[in-house]
Amino acid sequence: MNLLLYVLFEILRVMIPLFPLRFIQFAARLKGKAFYYILPIRKQTALSNLKLAFPDKSDKELNEIVKGCYVNVLTVIAEFFYLRKFSIKGLHKLLKIKNIELITEKLNSGKGLILISAHFGNWELTAYGVSKMLSIPFNVIVKEQTNKRVNEGINSIRTSGGNRMIDMKNSLREILKVLKSNGIVAMLGDQSAPKENVKVNFFIEGVPTYEGTARIAIKTGAEVLFGVSTRNPDGTYSLELHEIDTSKYKETSEENVRALTQAHVDLLAEYIKRRPDHWLWFHRRFKNV
Repeated sequence: MNLLLYVLFEILRVMIPLFPLRFIQFAARLKGKAFYYILPIRKQTALSNLKLAFPDKSDKELNEIVKGCYVNVLTVIAEFFYLRKFSIKGLHKLLKIKNIELITEKLNSGKGLILISAHFGNWELTAYGVSKMLSIPFNVIVKEQTNKRVNEGINSIRTSGGNRMIDMKNSLREILKVLKSNGIVAMLGDQSAPKENVKVNFFIEGVPTYEGTARIAIKTGAEVLFGVSTRNPDGTYSLELHEIDTSKYKETSEENVRALTQAHVDLLAEYIKRRPDHWLWFHRRFKNV
């Protein structure tokens, strides 16, 4: 199975960049809808999550959201294999960033910067594109894939724009080192967390959420920004960065950790409410509630 997945990965890596981007996006939309009807992997997980988050929506509405989720995931995958082909000019056309200057402004503090994002819109394009536009490398926290060949292939694309990948299993020391040198750490803060983590409100009450980001930010005094990309009807993306004020948190108390974690979770929830099809509902986010 590992060999078959690697062969499929290599076929996509070679073939997708041969076609125009518009065609790739169109094909991804068709395949996403086909997956919904023919190969509905994790469809029930997505529906269960959505029923918790949006109890007032009808089954028809929830199924339309799930269909959109398949389209989004297939689009993310297709565009991922296209990343190396983008020039700086092409990235600026594809990814419209309202306030990209916030990143360089925050770095002027000298305390390092934590960029929090989520599995929303095209998270791969966001990390790759913003970094390349600024010519500033991001140190991205990632979960390594069990298939080593595929993992190496994925990371070779992710790092081709200048970013560096850090395995989340052994990330604390590296994160502290990056922030101490006034670098940028980028991470996705929306995965399901073990029960012992801080519990916040995320559509429902008492959702365990990784608290390490908040603890590190408070301990180091690093600046924090939140941002996710939203897909426009023409296939481009819009991104607005949001400042999260950490200066009022002087110590890593449970109350402060919870408040800071809740702050970035609330921002994500607002985006999801506007574009629920953009988020990765296939992940069992509420399994430890």
